[in-house]
Amino acid sequence: MSSGGCSIVWFRRDLRVEDNPALAAGVRAGAVVGVFIWAPEEEGQYYPGRVSRWWLKNSLAHLDSSLRNLGTPLVTKRSTDSVSSLLEVVKSTGATQIFFNHLYG
Repeated sequence: MSSGGCSIVWFRRDLRVEDNPALAAGVRAGAVVGVFIWAPEEEGQYYPGRVSRWWLKNSLAHLDSSLRNLGTPLVTKRSTDSVSSLLEVVKSTGATQIFFNHLYG
């Protein structure tokens, strides 16, 4: 992408466009790239089962479609280290800010 000056919105568990504080803040700042990093090993003892993975796949497809309608790409990555993967996206996009929602639970 290398547009520079864009912001990353890091989608973690909150895979929605509507009423999303991180996305709203990113859009206010200018151009946005959405990022989702699937790193199930970081969840500790919990590894998502078949139904959870099905839900995730469908939720990401819906998120991707919603973001494309807003003119925003969604980058998805599989990783064992979310932070390293996020930094790779920052480097490849030239992003200057990262927005994300707090993880609850």
